[in-house]
Amino acid sequence: MPAPGGGNLPSSCPVSAPAGRLTGERLYLLDTAAALAIPAAVFVLYRKRLVSRASWYMYWAGVLTGSSWETGFYFVGPERSPDPFFVRNAEFPLPNVLLHLLHTLWDGGLFLAGVGLVRLLCKRPALERFRVRELAVMAAWGQAQELAVELAGSGGGLWEYRPRWWNPVLFSFRGHNITLAPQAVWLAASFVFYLFALGINRRLPEVDRAAR
Repeated sequence: MPAPGGGNLPSSCPVSAPAGRLTGERLYLLDTAAALAIPAAVFVLYRKRLVSRASWYMYWAGVLTGSSWETGFYFVGPERSPDPFFVRNAEFPLPNVLLHLLHTLWDGGLFLAGVGLVRLLCKRPALERFRVRELAVMAAWGQAQELAVELAGSGGGLWEYRPRWWNPVLFSFRGHNITLAPQAVWLAASFVFYLFALGINRRLPEVDRAAR
């Protein structure tokens, strides 16, 4: 097992996680289970007509939006790049490409949660014409949840983005760097997804874009 300093730990000295703290592998398993549960839950709600067709389409628009950077991150990550953009501090128990695919399912759910906040906080009917307030809510949600993800992922010892001149360190958390680039990605993605959401709601009949 690689030691933090780059050496190897003696095989006779197994390392266990502190009591009450999840190991990286268990965190990844929880991550995977949640990623698979999100589209299943949205599908069930859609079939039971508890969410609208617009919400169903917006979920997959969020998955598509997330796939743009999840694919890119795979190719600049430790599996593909000699100078990776980020490092993994814990091993994912499945092929690493699946982690990026699973995270697109997470992204769709996070964008759909942003839709819920827009509908809750903004004037009705929501997401039918461009409104700065709606975009601001979507962007603020994107920044807040992305920061929470990075605090959980980096602070939990799963991954860490490497500082560059274009990816400066914002602050440190539990000895790990929280950097600018992931926040910037979600800021841009919030705008792109908002345009997707407007397009979906404008093209569907009113009965299919009810605020559910």
